[in-house]
Amino acid sequence: MTLSAVTSQMLKHALEIDEWQLLDQQFDPQQLMLKETLFSLANGFIGSRGTYEEGCSAGASCEGSYLNGVYSSEPIVYGESAYGFAKNNDKMLQVPDGKSLQLSLDGEWLAVSAEQPGERCLDLRTGILSREQLFTSASGKQLKLQSRRLVSFDRPELMAIEWTITALNFSGAVLLNSCLNGQYKSVFKPDDPRVGDMALETSLKPMAQQGIKNKADCSYLLHQVHGADFQLLSAIQHQFADDVLFIDQQVEANLLAQRFELTLQQDQAVTFCKYISYQVASKQAETPLPAAKNVLQQAATDGFAVLAAEQQQYLADFWLQSDIQISDDPALQQGLRFNLFSLVQSAGRNGVSNIGAKGLTGPGYDGHYFWDTEIYVIPTLSFCQPDTARQLLLQRFSQLDQAKTRARQMSHDKGALYPWRTISGEECSAYFPAGTAQYHINAAIAYAIRSYVLATDDWAFMQQAGAEMLVETVRLWLQLGFFSRQSGRFEIHLVTGPDEYTALVNNNFYTNAMAQLHLSFTAEVLATLAAQNPDFYQSFCQRLAVTPAEIQQWQQAAELMYLPYDNKLQISAQDDSFLNKKPWDFAATPADKYPLLLHFHPLVIYRHQVLKQADLVLAMYLLDQQFPRDLKARNLAYYEPLTTHDSSLSSCIHSVAFAETGQTEKAYQFFANTARMDLDNYHHNTEYGVHIACMAGSWLSVVCGFAGMRSRPEGLYFEPKLPAAWPELKFKLNYRGRVLQVQVSQTQASYQLLSGVDLTLQHQAESFSLTAGQSQQFVLSGVLS
Repeated sequence: MTLSAVTSQMLKHALEIDEWQLLDQQFDPQQLMLKETLFSLANGFIGSRGTYEEGCSAGASCEGSYLNGVYSSEPIVYGESAYGFAKNNDKMLQVPDGKSLQLSLDGEWLAVSAEQPGERCLDLRTGILSREQLFTSASGKQLKLQSRRLVSFDRPELMAIEWTITALNFSGAVLLNSCLNGQYKSVFKPDDPRVGDMALETSLKPMAQQGIKNKADCSYLLHQVHGADFQLLSAIQHQFADDVLFIDQQVEANLLAQRFELTLQQDQAVTFCKYISYQVASKQAETPLPAAKNVLQQAATDGFAVLAAEQQQYLADFWLQSDIQISDDPALQQGLRFNLFSLVQSAGRNGVSNIGAKGLTGPGYDGHYFWDTEIYVIPTLSFCQPDTARQLLLQRFSQLDQAKTRARQMSHDKGALYPWRTISGEECSAYFPAGTAQYHINAAIAYAIRSYVLATDDWAFMQQAGAEMLVETVRLWLQLGFFSRQSGRFEIHLVTGPDEYTALVNNNFYTNAMAQLHLSFTAEVLATLAAQNPDFYQSFCQRLAVTPAEIQQWQQAAELMYLPYDNKLQISAQDDSFLNKKPWDFAATPADKYPLLLHFHPLVIYRHQVLKQADLVLAMYLLDQQFPRDLKARNLAYYEPLTTHDSSLSSCIHSVAFAETGQTEKAYQFFANTARMDLDNYHHNTEYGVHIACMAGSWLSVVCGFAGMRSRPEGLYFEPKLPAAWPELKFKLNYRGRVLQVQVSQTQASYQLLSGVDLTLQHQAESFSLTAGQSQQFVLSGVLS
C-alpha cells in the first residue's frame, strides 16, 4: 500500500485554508466533535476543548476540560490475570468545565445552529479563540455576541473568556447563566481501544462547594481525586459592569450555576469577563483556595487585554525561532503551523507533567504518555523550545524510582524499566504483547537524552538527571538480553518493536539497534563526564555502584549486538521470523477494514507480513550514519509496501526516509498526509484528540527530510532538496544557544547565523563557519548522492 486507504480520498477541508488561522464559517453537526478538537486551547497544564460556551442545538458533542499530570486511578479488571500484569489504569483528570455561559432573550435560551452558524477563528499568532455570532430570537430581536477565549501560557492555572454583547434592534434586559459544571458527560467508544473512557462522577469525589454573595465574588468546587493523592479546586470569578444584577444561583456538589441580568441599550456594547482557575494539592495539604483566589483576583485586576498581550508575546517569542515558511503551499503551511502550535499548547513545562498522545485536546488513550514524547516530540522541541524539552526529560527522571520497581516486577534485579503507557509512572498497559513487551521505551528515553544534549550542549542536565537515567535504563539490556553460546552475538528475545502488528519476537531489529546505541552512548557519556568533572564522576559511580567492569560489559554487548540481515534479499530483517511469514493479502482487504486492529484478531495479524507503522525504517533514520544509504533504500523498498500506516506515527518517518534516499516526490506525498493528519481527519478519530507524535513528525519531515538536517556529535549536517511544489523553504532553529536560519530554493541553500557565538556547520561534504549576522550560500546540484 501507499499511505493509508483514506489518504487517496482527499476529504473536503473542514476549515478554511489560511496560513496563520483556523477559520470556521459554517455549522456542520457531523463535524462538531472534530472542530471541538481542532479549536482546543491549552497551556501545558490546563486543556479545554473548543466547544461553544452556550452549547449548540444539534450534533454529537464531546465536552472536556483536562489537567496534565493530574490523574485518577482505578483497578484494571482482567478475565484472567497473571503475575506482573499492570494493576491500575491512570486517567488524565477530566475536571469541571468553567466555559459555560448562556444567554436568554425573552425566555428563549440562545444556541448555535445551522440557521445561526456564526464565525470563529483560532489565531496561531495570538493563541486566542475568537467568535462572532448573530442571534435572532423568535420574537425578531437581534443580538450580536463577540467572544474571546484563552488559556494563559504565562499563568498556568488560568483560563479566561471575554464576552461582548450588543443589542442590534432593541433595548432591554437579557439573562446570563454562568456555570462551573462537573455534571457533563464525556464520550466513550467501546469498540475502539484508542478512545479513553473518562467520567467525572467516577474520578472526583465532592468535598465542598461555595457560591457567591455578590457578582464579584469567587465561587468554587472542591473535589478529592479517586485513587490518587490529589485534591482539586475549580474556581470561577466574573468581572461585570456596574449595571449587571446578580439574580440567583444553584449550588450543588458538582455544579455551580449563577444567573445575572444584563441591561442592554440598542447599539451599545456590554463587555464582561469570566476567569477560571484550577488548583491541585495533596490530600494532606491545606486547601488550595487562597492560591485560586489570588490567580483570579490578579487576572481581574489586570483585565483580559493584558492577558491577551501576554499570550501574543509568548507566541511571538516561540515563532521567532521556530517558524517554518513554505512558499506557494498554503494548505500544508497551515497544517505545519497548527501542528507546532499544538505541541506548544500540550507539552508540560513544570517537570512533573509530560505530553499525552492526544495532548490536552480529548479523551483518547486516557491521556497517557508513550514513547511519542521521546522519539518525536523531544527531538523537535530541542530545536524549537529547548527549555520545554528539558522539562519533559525531567518529568521522566522524576519517575525513575517507579521504573526501577517495574524492572523488579519483571524479574530484572538491576536497572529500570519505564512503562509503555502511564501518567503516574506505573505501567497502565493491560495488553502486554503490545505494551510491556515494547522494551524499546528505555532506548527511546536514551535517544531523547542524546537528541537534547546534542542540540543544547546542556551537560548540567546530564549531571543533574540524564546520566543517572542512562545508567539505570541501560542496565536492563544486560538483564534482558544474553550472549549466545552458539554465535557469540548479543541477542534480545521475546520483545515487541514499534510495529504493533508483529509481537513477541526474537531479535527485533529496531529494538536491538536502539539498545546498541543506548549501550555505546551511555559508555561515551560516562567517559566524557570523567574527563570534564572527575570529582563528580567519582561520586556518581560510587553512588550508583558503576564499575569499569560493568561499563566494559555494555561496550561488549554493543559491539556484539545481533542485527538480523537476509543475504538473499540483501535487506535487514525486521526480526528472526518476519521474512518467513505469509504476506498479507492487501488486494483482498477492502478499504473499510482499515485500521486492521479494529477488524482482525491480533493473532491473525501477527501471523502475517504486515506492518502497522515504520519499524526497521525508523531505525534506519534514527541511527543515521550507522547504515549506508543504499541499504536504507533497499529496506524502504521492501517494507513500505507491507505497511498499512494504520498508525499516525508512520507517514512522517516514511517522508524522511524517502527524502533521504532521493525520492523527493514520494516524500512530499507522505508529508502532505502528515501535515494535515488532524485538520483533514485522515484517521477518522481526531474527534477524540489530535495526534501529537504526528504533529512533531511534520517538523521532522521538513527539517530532517527536505532540509536533510542531522544532529551529530560533530555538529549539524544538511543535505537539502525540495519537492517540485515548493519554490522555497525557510526555517529557524535554536541550536546550542544560537539562532540559525536556513533558506532553501530549488537551486540554492543559504545558512545565516542570526544570533550567538560562531558556529561550524556542514553542507553535504563541505564544512563552513559562520559568525553572528553572517550567511553562506551553496548551489544545489539537484541530485542527492
